[in-house]
Amino acid sequence: MDKPVNKSDLLHHLQALLQEKVDAAQREIISTRDSFTSDTKSSAGDKHEVGRAMVQQELDKLEEQHAKLIALQQELARVPLERTFDHVAFGSLVTTDQGTYFVAIGLGRIEFDGGNCFAISLVSPIGQALKDRRVGEQVIFNGKSITVRHIV
Repeated sequence: MDKPVNKSDLLHHLQALLQEKVDAAQREIISTRDSFTSDTKSSAGDKHEVGRAMVQQELDKLEEQHAKLIALQQELARVPLERTFDHVAFGSLVTTDQGTYFVAIGLGRIEFDGGNCFAISLVSPIGQALKDRRVGEQVIFNGKSITVRHIV
């Protein structure tokens, strides 16, 4: 991004995005549960049981995704807005010569405020490469040199 990113605005944007995903997952769970419970016993026997088992697997998968989204929301809520950073750490907004990275949760590329930002976790490969770096320091990631220009 060419212009500086407002960390607070970015955090609120990510919170809204996550809430949309949580709400969508919740609607999908409700819909799947409804189809599971409204499915009446048919004369097909085994075929019916296989269908119910598949719906249950889908429901389990949806509930797992929902739980992961809730965990991401909780992690995002831990981001310290008032803290100033002298090195890359959880909650820092890092501007490099290769892009802007928000070190909090792994959501990937986010379109924000007319540009792009990467929401990454500290445990991701790029998060590990940037961790503890200071302004002016370089890292090599995927064969590219990345220079840290600014940390908020």
